[in-house]
Amino acid sequence: MVAPPRVTFIDFLDTLERTDPARGQARVRVGLEGGRESSFLAATFDRPEAWMKAKKLDHWFDEPVLYVRRLDAPTVRAAVEAMAAELGGYWLRYYRAASGEPSKVGLGAAVTDLVSGGCGVVESVLKDGREFSILAATPTWWRAELERRGVRFYYGPMVLFLKKLDAVHAKRAAKRMAEVDEQLFCRYDTPRRTLPETLDAFQAAHP
Repeated sequence: MVAPPRVTFIDFLDTLERTDPARGQARVRVGLEGGRESSFLAATFDRPEAWMKAKKLDHWFDEPVLYVRRLDAPTVRAAVEAMAAELGGYWLRYYRAASGEPSKVGLGAAVTDLVSGGCGVVESVLKDGREFSILAATPTWWRAELERRGVRFYYGPMVLFLKKLDAVHAKRAAKRMAEVDEQLFCRYDTPRRTLPETLDAFQAAHP
């Protein structure tokens, strides 16, 4: 069994003193033994809704985000240590993956499935036939669900945020993903699992 990488430092690239720990975001740089580094965004549970409102968008996707109940050093450190310990540091590698290129084939179709309350799955198909299952949620459901569960932090499969979980919003978001970075479909792909199941598994691993 491969030993998990040791975290050598955690730097906040944004000043925490200027950020409300209950409502904020900051970039984090993590150093690992051997000189490897990973940099990503840490944000509180309410940020997806704030990002969508600020940009006047009805959907949101981006780089992987470490979600935290409180944006403070102890919470982020606990999350990073857990990321390093799990699967030989897989999630730290996942979070630092480089961006790709716009899709050359484009989106063929996108529909919603397994919708329950404010979450569901967006089934997307590129024009070359490749299929992807993307976890999706409204930002209000996401914030309320993480708060209800009482989790300190969440990292893992990425979530596509939609104003409404319907075919119109799903197709618009998936089309934009194809225009921005085809690799996003691979990074968001979470087959055979719903978002509540994903959160259940995460909570069981991080009580």
